[in-house]
Amino acid sequence: MKKFFFLLLSVTLLASCHRGPQLDPVVKAYYRDSLASLTERCSTVLAAAYMAENLLDVRDDLPGWEGYPVQLWEYYTGKDIYLGAPKRGLVYMLNPSPVQLAKWVVNAVFDATGTLDPAHIEKLCAFIQWQSGAQFPVSGVVYEDMYTAGFYEPYVFKDGVTVYVADSTYLTREKHPTDEMLEYYLTLTNDQLRPNTGRYARISSTTREMYYAAGGTAEVGHSDDGERSQAWLAEVGRLYREAWNADKNFLIYAWAKANL
Repeated sequence: MKKFFFLLLSVTLLASCHRGPQLDPVVKAYYRDSLASLTERCSTVLAAAYMAENLLDVRDDLPGWEGYPVQLWEYYTGKDIYLGAPKRGLVYMLNPSPVQLAKWVVNAVFDATGTLDPAHIEKLCAFIQWQSGAQFPVSGVVYEDMYTAGFYEPYVFKDGVTVYVADSTYLTREKHPTDEMLEYYLTLTNDQLRPNTGRYARISSTTREMYYAAGGTAEVGHSDDGERSQAWLAEVGRLYREAWNADKNFLIYAWAKANL
């Protein structure tokens, strides 16, 4: 009888571990009553994922991302004003589903503010839509024309963060990567990068300072030039993988805590 009791207790504890942290009753009620509506809103957010154009491959063996369904996408920009033609891009991405994103948003807002104010939920959704379209680039090139309309400037990403290639062979003055360069960007390792990385982590432009303020403990440097440690890549990747099968995304929560 005692052996049966301990076996039952072990199974119960194991099941509890697999469920992860218990959700607040307020969040559970939101799931029941309003999650479908927010999921629809998050479908609109993901419709802005302009790099999800032509799916070439799905891999679960990408180094560092083993076990995750990373997708290889080919896409084209609009007509570049300097090149006179569209630019081709290749990027590995791990984008959430609408329901995944909805759960991340709900829990980030609740954990950051203690309420589920619809204005806060919409502010976070709108920001993610504007900032990234909920696209998480695992590696590859991301084109953006944020500084000059119609000039699609290439930014190389790794683990959801902008990185800078050390080998000048893989840079172009006209900022039009060749197919060889695009392939090179897909397989970059940290030792092929400059020491400084970008400031922001996808999918909500989380900074290192937001990460620390939300309770992050890894030493990942600071946003100042010369202090943007490569350790940020490993931590952003770890947190995103942790969030993938969970209802909470710490990086989104960190943004919400700083901005809501």
